[in-house]
Amino acid sequence: MKEKIMKTFNNVKRVIITNKSLSLKILSALIVIIAIIVIASCFNKAKFGNSIGNNSNLGLAVQSGKWIYYVDIDDDKPVGICRVKNNGKKTEKVAEGPYYELNIIDGYIYCIEQDEDDSQINIVKIKTNGKKKETLARDIDNRVITVTKKWVFYYKNNNLYKVKLDGTDRSKIADKKISYYCIDGNWIYYIYSKEDNQYIAKMKLDGEKNVRLAKADEANYYETLYVKGGKIYYVFTKTEENYNQTYYLGKMNKDGKKPEQVFKIDTNVQYINMNEDGIYYTTTENYDDYSIKFVKYNGTDKKTIKKTTEVSNINLIDDWIIYLSEDDDYNMTLKMIKSDGKKEKDI
Repeated sequence: MKEKIMKTFNNVKRVIITNKSLSLKILSALIVIIAIIVIASCFNKAKFGNSIGNNSNLGLAVQSGKWIYYVDIDDDKPVGICRVKNNGKKTEKVAEGPYYELNIIDGYIYCIEQDEDDSQINIVKIKTNGKKKETLARDIDNRVITVTKKWVFYYKNNNLYKVKLDGTDRSKIADKKISYYCIDGNWIYYIYSKEDNQYIAKMKLDGEKNVRLAKADEANYYETLYVKGGKIYYVFTKTEENYNQTYYLGKMNKDGKKPEQVFKIDTNVQYINMNEDGIYYTTTENYDDYSIKFVKYNGTDKKTIKKTTEVSNINLIDDWIIYLSEDDDYNMTLKMIKSDGKKEKDI
């Protein structure tokens, strides 16, 4: 990228030197146009096909340009992929099929396809117009997938694998009981279990250079983690005297140093999605009354966004929260609500 930028500006320099008769306005306009092109190329396409938080919540939705692509639900099952403008208007059908775990990279949707009889789960890629479906990996575990600019990471037989976006170079990168992971730069940060103990660790994208960072106390259990600003933020549970599960936020440096408990999040937490803003999560009271809540990483701005009768698998797209809910006939439907709770609609 740096070489392309230098070449571009050297060309501009030659134009200025060899065309002294050009007006200052023309030269200024030329530089502005080139600057726009350079900036546009610097804001390259997404590094990931979707956020790890969304993928950990079934990958129900993903954004590409002005469109939000989402899983079409019917009779409590995924039946296709649709898209809606990010203003909540104009809905279109993209593809028919039992797809979820949606990711988009370079004009392709990468997702899980589940057979009608649930006998086999595959990773497929489909053009964003719904055409040209290809299978990248077959008979994988029904768990989260992560798509980068080069690789698709997935589980098979409880081991972590990766395959290139064209379906080649399939390889196992970890033979461990990994319950959660996220990618930051050239590292995979993950939670795993071994001999009744639980740990947070990191390894390179090829599975090399494994480094153990933390070990859970006997009364604690690591649930999820997120890397932000040089810190690893992790959610863990403590079993209280009344056997209730209380959720806390902890943080440590990326090398595992300076671990600390930050604050108590809540009790009776069901689903969690962490992004740059903070922690979005759901709670329930007696599995009857549900709430969607939010809190920042420093414990401030804690609020209830929505109270409802049923909510699960929250996905975050810009300032939208997309989640599964139950209608009056006990059928699962997909809803979207603004993160301030002021606007909601069925999709």
